[in-house]
Amino acid sequence: MPVLAIVIAAAAEFAARWGAGLSLSRMSIGAALPFVLTAFTLKAGLWLADAYRTGPATIRPENGLGGLTFGAFIGLLCANALAPNARDAGALSAVLPAAAMMLAGTHAALALWMRAAHKKGVFAETIVLIGATEAAARFVARAAKSGDACVIAIADDRLERAPFRIGQTMVGGDVDALLAWEGLPHVDRIVIAVTPKAEARVRDMIARLKTLPNRVDLLLDYDAKGVHGRGADHLAGAPLARISGRQRNSGRAILKRAQDLVIGSFLTAMFALPMVAIAIAVKTESKGPALHRQRRHGFNNSVFTALKFRTMQRGVQVTRLGAFLRRTGIDNLPQLINVLSGEMSLVGPRPHDVGLQIANRELTDIIAAYAHRHRVKPGVAGWAQLNGACGQPQGVACVRKCVRLDLEYIARASLLFDLQILARTAIAALTKKR
Repeated sequence: MPVLAIVIAAAAEFAARWGAGLSLSRMSIGAALPFVLTAFTLKAGLWLADAYRTGPATIRPENGLGGLTFGAFIGLLCANALAPNARDAGALSAVLPAAAMMLAGTHAALALWMRAAHKKGVFAETIVLIGATEAAARFVARAAKSGDACVIAIADDRLERAPFRIGQTMVGGDVDALLAWEGLPHVDRIVIAVTPKAEARVRDMIARLKTLPNRVDLLLDYDAKGVHGRGADHLAGAPLARISGRQRNSGRAILKRAQDLVIGSFLTAMFALPMVAIAIAVKTESKGPALHRQRRHGFNNSVFTALKFRTMQRGVQVTRLGAFLRRTGIDNLPQLINVLSGEMSLVGPRPHDVGLQIANRELTDIIAAYAHRHRVKPGVAGWAQLNGACGQPQGVACVRKCVRLDLEYIARASLLFDLQILARTAIAALTKKR
């Protein structure tokens, strides 16, 4: 939480200036350590009290208060034990309670906002159910009551036996219709509500749905408290078994988007004049627009228009400038606009052309896990390309290598890993032979 980090840093700095008369930056590590460690007990208190292990439906204003009170108490003990003199201990003892009260107010306001937003469905996952069963009806009722999920559609491959609607949700279409539905990229999770006793039917559905980038779960229609372990999940009070896809991580998504906006804005400003110069050079060298627009697959198989500098003349011949832009990867710089608009990320699997085929075969026919690379936004820089995979696959072996590395990135994804990929991509572009 950025506010927590800022307050902790400010508390340590203020106590250091008050007690020792110096900024932390001017102290030795040994002298600064008591101030930093003591201030950090506020975070430790929240962690020990499990203040963050809660969701929008269960968060309470008092959740953070207990952890911060605990943290401040530990901090006072640390101040007296670690501070080198009475003046430093006194400064810490005065600053910590004030910082704790400030954070308690922030946590309380955040908790109240989250609970109000949850009641309005702000944090609800969009769900498609497969199977208009009694279990599905119970799930719909639970979801409507809890606000954890919004069931937007129900599909059933036996429509002649299915009801017209369940709750407020219409029942219509089978699995094939669902797979062809243009709204599927906007679905957070697909839940199979067919009874697991219909093993052959469930297996067939799983085989067809596992090729989608969407999260797919199997509804387990019994006591939720008895379902635990790896692959188990709970939504709207109902137990689920994960079939494919990753656990939703809203915090990670928010941080990823913040990283894209901050670094993307900086890079756009830094390269604005060079991009204008490149656009003029492209226009001067050959007739046609400076930018080339390509329809590419994005998050959850959605389609967007990716921007690149035009590198070909009349669509058949690569220009001299175009060859240089391709070789250095500079032709992708306009995709910073796609990043700022939210269609792409700075780091992720490189987007492939819509309808791309290899040897007259769909890529999902070559490797079943192909669509899983679309579980994250496509990126300007990619782990696969950094490790020698081609941007647009030219052969079966290239497709397999690309997907293997893309799925490896998705499994390892973190902010630090993204920064590492960005740095290595920049170094590779600068050192590549012209």
